[in-house]
Amino acid sequence: MPEIIITVAGHERLRHDPERAQVRIGVGFEGSKRDSVLAATRAAHESLTGSLDSLLDEQDGPVISWHSEDIRVWGQRPWSQDGTRLPVEFHSAVFVDAQFDDFEALSEWIDVVAIREGIAVDGIDWMLSEATRTELESAARHGAVTDAVTKAREYAAALGLGEPVPVSISDAGLLDDPSSPQARAPMMMAMAKSAPSGGGMELRPSAIEVDASVHARFSAPSVAA
Repeated sequence: MPEIIITVAGHERLRHDPERAQVRIGVGFEGSKRDSVLAATRAAHESLTGSLDSLLDEQDGPVISWHSEDIRVWGQRPWSQDGTRLPVEFHSAVFVDAQFDDFEALSEWIDVVAIREGIAVDGIDWMLSEATRTELESAARHGAVTDAVTKAREYAAALGLGEPVPVSISDAGLLDDPSSPQARAPMMMAMAKSAPSGGGMELRPSAIEVDASVHARFSAPSVAA
């Protein structure tokens, strides 16, 4: 039997609890007077960012960073039901992003700021620290390669071939393999859940998943009888 080429895909999926939460808070008002809308927005924005400053500590948290956009104010004249233009209404908007490393502190902070007029929680993204993310991505790649090697050995054994020797390996989709057209580098996925409780919002983030996939080719020699 001639030498056989074996092409396989290897996969690995790892899970880790989130270590960071980035919350986005929106501040906005509307009214008939631009100056009043702007003043209300500035007051709410200053109160919000002031509370973040009081919690900010880049090393120990609970807030390790925050960033704010500039305040935007615009006017528009809505139409009435009878087709006439109504007086100008002014609107404002500004978003503030803050990163927490203490989820209990985040929950308590949201309970306080979310009930303020003109403020709304726009969303929470759950993340890993840079060190943990790098470590998991490396481990996932190693696991994907191990999975590919295991598959190649199993296929070779089933065919009665010798130990497979690696010929080429790549991120998924980069080998000349029409059956696998899409590349897949390590990916992270996270979901966030929140549930009401007696003390306010309870944050229960799901584990973050880190996936890696590789494609590999091996040559397996025939075994002499």
